Amino acid sequence: MELLYQTTKTDSKGRNVTTYCNRLTLEVVLDPCINYPIGYAVGTHETPELIAEALRDAAKHSEELFGVMLRANQIQCDHYGIKAMTPLYNVMGDKLTPARVKNAKAKVVEPYFGYLNKTYCKLFNNWSGFGITTDPSKQPNSEALNMLRHSFPDEAGVREQIDRIMQMERQRKVEQFRKLMENLPAERRLPLSREQYLLNFGAETGHKNAIEGSGLRPTLLGVKRDYDCFDVRFRQYAGKRWTVKYDPDNLHEVLAVSEDGTLRFMLTEKYVQPMALADRKEGDAAALQQVQDFNRHLEQHVTERLTLAYEKAQPVIAQDNILNRLLICDSRGQHKLPKAQKRLKAIDVEAVEVKTVEVPLIPQGAAASDKDDYSIF
Repeated sequence: MELLYQTTKTDSKGRNVTTYCNRLTLEVVLDPCINYPIGYAVGTHETPELIAEALRDAAKHSEELFGVMLRANQIQCDHYGIKAMTPLYNVMGDKLTPARVKNAKAKVVEPYFGYLNKTYCKLFNNWSGFGITTDPSKQPNSEALNMLRHSFPDEAGVREQIDRIMQMERQRKVEQFRKLMENLPAERRLPLSREQYLLNFGAETGHKNAIEGSGLRPTLLGVKRDYDCFDVRFRQYAGKRWTVKYDPDNLHEVLAVSEDGTLRFMLTEKYVQPMALADRKEGDAAALQQVQDFNRHLEQHVTERLTLAYEKAQPVIAQDNILNRLLICDSRGQHKLPKAQKRLKAIDVEAVEVKTVEVPLIPQGAAASDKDDYSIF
């Protein structure tokens, strides 16, 4: 964005030096039907992380508008970080069509920044102009900019300016965008699952969590929280450690990913039931019924597994030849008892006479006057 801000740094000699020619980078995810900014992110410079943040904002904003996160049918991008960004582009879009190299006209987003400059940015006193190759007569007066430089906002102020611009742009076009979406065929509406969203955009705690009696208990935003799921397979991996991916704006659901990435489970924050019936509210009874239904299903599942284990073990137990070969008894017909006695025989050990050896206080070879000298040298 062509909006300048001031920043102060201390040089090597300890002097404070203020510069006024600093600018921020704006990444925009643009829907070209009416040039609607479905997602955006602001940073100090272009990075893959900044692009990912803009794509994340696009998914979140689509949920705000239509109640569900949506993917694009087609994504056009430039070749910046194309190898690293391709997996994420494929998640957010059905088809990926990078623009031709060194052809700015092939990208719809390039003229859009010119539109933002003419419509919004030039109204601010800290607007720097279109670019160094532009006609000087269309640029802001450099002397005026130099006089106004002390009134330039800081970095936080410019971020606020950009946020206001993008919010105004959305407000101007959102109704038309909704109408166009209503006419979109159902097969063109590509939902983005919550699992895929958290897997690609979710934040991490930096720690691994093991399954406890109450499920997973990660610390999110400084608070210990309990998460579990109604999938009976989750408890079968009690020995594994899990990375928890979460959305800071919505902690109701998290994604648990195993260390090797082969296992993934969507977990829900545990529902806290009120102790008093008078404190019950709408939804409490349904949540309790869901838990009771799952427990009944779990009992049946465990019973079926025990039955299956018995059916597999019974033929093995019935094979006397194997038992006779492996379980060799002693003359008293015992097999495990002798081994157990060896481990537990410490209390039956006979008392052994211990001879006390007196150690002289005076080191060997030392004079009697050196009785307090314990040096070995």
